[in-house]
Amino acid sequence: MSYNWPTLFTVSFLSLIIAFLIVRVLFKSKKRSAESIYKLIDDLEKKYLY
Repeated sequence: MSYNWPTLFTVSFLSLIIAFLIVRVLFKSKKRSAESIYKLIDDLEKKYLY
């Protein structure tokens, strides 16, 4: 049984790149900076407490 090594290498490399990009996009959407969290809390306090 012989493998086509360049094709196997290319497919595995492209799979890793696609998986990395998907993980990066998923975690980027959940990440928030401290300033945005403080602004959100401040806006909620103004809306419901005052």
